[in-house]
Amino acid sequence: MISEGMKNGGISLFAMKGWGKTRMLFSMAQELRNLADCRVLIFDPSMAWLYNFSKIPVFNVNIEDITAKEQKSIEDIEQYTLNNFQVVKMALESNKDLLFRLKSRKPSIRGFFIRQIILYLDSLQRAEIERNLTHEPKKSIAYFIEEFQDCFNNRSTARNDSEEFQAVFNECRNMKEAFFTCSQRETDCSKTLRSKQLILYGKIPECDKSPYHRRLERQFNVNFSNLPQRNWIYNGKTIISPNWIQQGKPFIINKLLRAKYSQTQPKTQAEKWKSYNPLKKAVLLLGAILTAGANSQPNSQEEKEETDTTESELDEFMTDSGSVMFPTDDPENDI
Repeated sequence: MISEGMKNGGISLFAMKGWGKTRMLFSMAQELRNLADCRVLIFDPSMAWLYNFSKIPVFNVNIEDITAKEQKSIEDIEQYTLNNFQVVKMALESNKDLLFRLKSRKPSIRGFFIRQIILYLDSLQRAEIERNLTHEPKKSIAYFIEEFQDCFNNRSTARNDSEEFQAVFNECRNMKEAFFTCSQRETDCSKTLRSKQLILYGKIPECDKSPYHRRLERQFNVNFSNLPQRNWIYNGKTIISPNWIQQGKPFIINKLLRAKYSQTQPKTQAEKWKSYNPLKKAVLLLGAILTAGANSQPNSQEEKEETDTTESELDEFMTDSGSVMFPTDDPENDI
């Protein structure tokens, strides 16, 4: 089932709360992580993966990491900027599998960050396809998005800033990319996106059933409201989710990455001065004092000669016999 999902753009799970959607995604993600030619990227806004998934590096996406641009009117589309994109790139380059913990509760910010990461990795996949002689990427990518309806709903995907992401979502099969998502209600998620995935149905309450669900019940002779625990329906077939056993704990890598990133940046004067030992600081201070004293004296022989020449001209002017400043006692000068 997982391999079929990778070939068809991914799998989407729909079931009521507490049915085991996240545990099913846990099993799928762990199975794909065991493959050497597949990398797994997880976007978790609910913290369910942070405390219950197996050992995996975690990158915290804090609220201050994403800032909104100024809006001139209420009709303007809210735009965001990812402030620490270089650190995020370093995390992607140094880890095969990664869990992004989204701390913001705004669906627009969650969707923005997910789009930025997926568009960046998709561009790398396309560049690798162009360079490769077989025109295929070396590794496939599986994206896991928890609470899919809070990141991409019908309203958010209708905006112009999501059109590039929709194109990537539609063409992901050609780039060896797949999306694994889950949600409580099918109608809460973007129809544009979920229609490109394979769909597994768990238990659905009567109030959430649509005419399409009732038509599937008649076709497959099942009742989505009376399914046993851990049972899923896919094209009339019943799939039982495996028991999930946690192996290790996720660990946060933000502090390590920021320290590594700061080492690659040029040091400021204050940082350089702080790293000097006391002896070097004393030598630098003494050199600065001597330099300041030397600057107060004439800097060259030419400046000294110009100064002497100016003084001589002034003396000649002041002692000249025809100077009006010091007239003589010659009576011819009297009127």
